[in-house]
Amino acid sequence: MGPFAGKYHPNLYGVTTSPLHRGLATDRLLVEWHLDSARVVAAIESLVKDPVDAPAVIEMPAELDRWQREGSQEVGVVQARVREEFAKWFAKSYAAVALRTAPGNRAYLLTPWSDF
Repeated sequence: MGPFAGKYHPNLYGVTTSPLHRGLATDRLLVEWHLDSARVVAAIESLVKDPVDAPAVIEMPAELDRWQREGSQEVGVVQARVREEFAKWFAKSYAAVALRTAPGNRAYLLTPWSDF
């Protein structure tokens, strides 16, 4: 529960010719970790547990990796949806505090943000 993201930068670097980006906008989350904050101190002392359930979740489709390999147009659709969802939740003072990374079950977990 130390790092969090509360800002989303659409197309931060512009559309590039990099094969990594495959012609997509270079959207980025700004991740912060305030090392002297009450939240980080609590995390270091194991007083805060990672959220298993969060009041807001941004799900990633199980097919995303395949779509990316194949250069599918669906990747752009997912990117647009994710951009909208982050904008909506960040406007409500939520922050992304964890990433669920299980294959086929990936998602960003968001909670109302405060530093206690």
